[in-house]
Amino acid sequence: MDFAAYAHLWILFSLLSAFFHASRLAVTKHLSLTLSARALTLYVNLASLLVTLPLVIWSHQFPVDDPVYLGAVLLGGLLSGLGGWSLNVAIKRSEVSLVGPILTLTPAFVIVIEWLLTDTLPGPFGFVGIGLLIIGSYVLSLGAAEEDWYQPLLRLVTNPGSAFTLTATGCFAAASTLGRIGIERSDPLSFAVVVAVVNPLVLFTLFSLQDRRFYREVLPPDLARQTKPLLLLGLLFALMRLADQIALSMTLASYAMAVKRAAGMFSVLIGRWCFAEGGTRTKLIGSAIMLFGLFVLTQL
Repeated sequence: MDFAAYAHLWILFSLLSAFFHASRLAVTKHLSLTLSARALTLYVNLASLLVTLPLVIWSHQFPVDDPVYLGAVLLGGLLSGLGGWSLNVAIKRSEVSLVGPILTLTPAFVIVIEWLLTDTLPGPFGFVGIGLLIIGSYVLSLGAAEEDWYQPLLRLVTNPGSAFTLTATGCFAAASTLGRIGIERSDPLSFAVVVAVVNPLVLFTLFSLQDRRFYREVLPPDLARQTKPLLLLGLLFALMRLADQIALSMTLASYAMAVKRAAGMFSVLIGRWCFAEGGTRTKLIGSAIMLFGLFVLTQL
């Protein structure tokens, strides 16, 4: 399916991805209390596969004879899976005040990786918009912690769980760039389907090699009680991935990932409505900076 005629709507799909991402993080936090990081990563990809697979009826462009496409699918699937696992471990082991701010740096990683792989860079306004979104989301993520701005960066070298957050950031940045390369050789929905198939296979193989008793983590005694949250998480993950792929077919990966950091604004709203979290002046400042960054990107 070709979305070229709707290229001007890329920012809308990136914002939808941000909303689904913020929503899935809230569900992930709930499930991480009862499931291991590896089991949770595998199940969210399996549940996402159930939602995504029917799209093959309408979109089935799989140029498997193209080595670049195959490389983007396999390596992108591996990096996406590793990124998801690292993020789940980071959420479980690290302080939320560390995970949030560091993830906001993902677009900066994307700019470098996209330049190395595709020789493309954002324009002047693009750099300004991305910079404002990174700064705004970083400030926003500090709001809940009420700490000095440099503390999360300092804990990168002092917190033992920081390596997982950095790994997730790098993996997501590389996977988004490879996704754009793969989509250019097929189409967004077909690529979403093939990645949804590859990810669980890669993850199960990887985790089984890592621990032969991994199957025990996959089948905990109270798994049946987690069916509905897992299906909800899979749905949100699938919708996030679909919105991601469509946005990547319309614009640079650095732009799409920068707008996706707007998930921080949605997290504030979800926290307010679902968990009665209070608002702070820092959160309002961060949101205002991000909104200005979004405005700049709409002028491209």
